[in-house]
Amino acid sequence: MKDILEVSNTDLDARIGILHTKHGKIEVPTFVPVVHPIKQEISIDVIKRLGFDLVITNAYITMKYYGKEINESIHNIINFDKSIMTDSGGYQVLEYGDLDVDYDEVARFESRIKSDIAVPLDKPTGLNIDRGRAEEYVRKTLEASEHTIKIADSDTIWVGPIQGGKYLDLIEYSSRRLDRLGYEMFALGSPTEVMEAYDFRLLAEMIITAKRSIPLNKPLHLFGAGNPLTIPLAIALGCDTFDSASYMLYAKDDRYMLSNGTININDISYLPCTCFVCSNYKASELVSLPKKERSIEIAKHNLCMIKREVDAVKEAIMEGRLWEYVIQKSRSHPKLFAANYILKDIGSLTPLHKKHAIFFMDSIDQYRPEARRFRKMVRKIKYSSDLLILIPEQDEHPLYATSIYSRLKSISKNSLIAYYSPYLGIVPEELSDLFPAAHHLTPSKEFNIGEFPTFKEAFLDFVRYNHFNNIIILAEHSLMRFINEYDIKCKMVKSYDELLDAIIQYNI
Repeated sequence: MKDILEVSNTDLDARIGILHTKHGKIEVPTFVPVVHPIKQEISIDVIKRLGFDLVITNAYITMKYYGKEINESIHNIINFDKSIMTDSGGYQVLEYGDLDVDYDEVARFESRIKSDIAVPLDKPTGLNIDRGRAEEYVRKTLEASEHTIKIADSDTIWVGPIQGGKYLDLIEYSSRRLDRLGYEMFALGSPTEVMEAYDFRLLAEMIITAKRSIPLNKPLHLFGAGNPLTIPLAIALGCDTFDSASYMLYAKDDRYMLSNGTININDISYLPCTCFVCSNYKASELVSLPKKERSIEIAKHNLCMIKREVDAVKEAIMEGRLWEYVIQKSRSHPKLFAANYILKDIGSLTPLHKKHAIFFMDSIDQYRPEARRFRKMVRKIKYSSDLLILIPEQDEHPLYATSIYSRLKSISKNSLIAYYSPYLGIVPEELSDLFPAAHHLTPSKEFNIGEFPTFKEAFLDFVRYNHFNNIIILAEHSLMRFINEYDIKCKMVKSYDELLDAIIQYNI
């Protein structure tokens, strides 16, 4: 079977690619606007104009309004000639309890209306339910999914709905079972309540658990993700598509989307946007519109803002700067910043080389996949030099191109010269021209080793593994304390003159 996702560019766990459906190609990652099948308030033409190639609508609501035996395609019903995803009614289950249909009826209906991407009738676990009920909902969802995949038509991409909520082991179990059933695509359910609680750390754990439990070549959809705050993190963690009605729901509550959150339109003095909506109004004019008209105009802006955010993330992937972008965006909210720790466990799709130098600016950057990969590479190499000369990182790269290196090399015998970096650990001379050792920028300041546990580990591994007979270190104050704490046998000096003298004395 041919993969439905064709990947072209990657960074962290994100990928840019083409998702193939029977109604055309969709570039992912992408936001999937929720379209109401009966009373859509924003014209579908606006959604087309903004360049959305995939929308999602509700099969259950469509079926209740038009009847189970309708033979009209969903494309004609909502007047959208591109790809359409249909949700089975799981959200209504979450809101109102069990529905008056079964999974067999919904699956056959989704096939009848010719959905491009379809979701079986699932049982969302939600956030605030106990373990017993969560297990029951996962069981019922898997039961529906197993039956649905047996009667599914082959032209439709059927999406395995992953449930489990905050119980990560249930998410893993659900994901693996759905993969064994043969689903080509997956969707992580029940994150809406998690995001409404601003529990971004739990959201990140849920996404990572699902991603690790499904094949890399199969796309992952995230239900209910429509806040600009969450988009960079969700994409970085590997979500390919994500849907929400947030653009309209927020607008009805007078919530105007910004790149770093939302604000009530009544609290805005200036519209910080130049989209086709905001270019036509002053803030006071938008506020003074009748309620319904104002909601529609804000909703259009919100769609533009979401689209802009997705495109900004994709550009960051192309530039190899997704890490920098996610960290920057995470500073928009303390609870989002708290989710950064999860980034140290991802990065499988980060390229081995990048066309631009990467930035190391804060202690969180020691966990960049490029830095982790470099430290791991150094750890595997064993050196036979008698003398190790360690100096602080220089502004110029690579190390062997610096004037201090030339001076040290001219007076040292059978020595290994290396520099130490809080982000990369130990950088030996012959590896100093590799990426990212010679392709990064960092603040020129002494670092606090207490904030860099990865440096401690890399330093200790290097000196213990290689068994140098002698070590001379030009040590900054923080490094001196660390060396004394671990009783590392070496000679420490405080200046380059002292370093040169120590090497000369060693040679004598």
